[in-house]
Amino acid sequence: MYNRSLSLLALTALVISIAPFALASAVTCRTGNACLNGTDYFDWTANFGPPGTFVVNNSVATTMAGHQATISYAMGGEGQRLDEGNGWNGNFSPGDELLWTNDNGALTISFLNGFTVSGIGTQIQADVQGDFTAFIQAYNEQNQLIESFYENGNSNRNHDGSAIFIGLANNPGIAKVTLSLTSCVDACGSFAINQVDLVPAAVPEPSSLPLLASGFAGGLALSRRRLR
Repeated sequence: MYNRSLSLLALTALVISIAPFALASAVTCRTGNACLNGTDYFDWTANFGPPGTFVVNNSVATTMAGHQATISYAMGGEGQRLDEGNGWNGNFSPGDELLWTNDNGALTISFLNGFTVSGIGTQIQADVQGDFTAFIQAYNEQNQLIESFYENGNSNRNHDGSAIFIGLANNPGIAKVTLSLTSCVDACGSFAINQVDLVPAAVPEPSSLPLLASGFAGGLALSRRRLR
């Protein structure tokens, strides 16, 4: 019985260690059933100003709840603040506040001061009209890839909010996210995103691990008593 108890203990520990990632999922909508349903977000106007403002590489943005992150581009350079209908002629909703990469490649959002999220997402559109594939990658604080997701979209000038939403949910410990286009008609380093929604990672109760440990110890002691 002792060996079986140890096996059960090891299996339980393994399940607990992978449980936070078991519900990991891609999301393709902002609100509603099976959507991201974020509780915090980046407002690009509040951070970087009106349409036409340049956003330099490694700029710091602050969420509405006061959390900070650096905004960087793979090619360096400067991005730019645009609005749908004012600098950007695409298929976001009219008036959407956008961040454009200005042909500077992949866009990375790196959270600061130990802040992490369990979900993140945004609408995205290629600069050049036509079909494209968007890619989102999420990393933990050790810069290890947690999850990624590809999604196909179409870039047009309909001004109708049909730009695809790409996001990841139920991934505890996201410290950095990279958005990019893996295929497009032309200039795949040039794309825009609108409001970035976030689901802050839950902070575990300080007493949860001691309780878990005491539960394991009690179960193991009971097994030993039964063996004797």
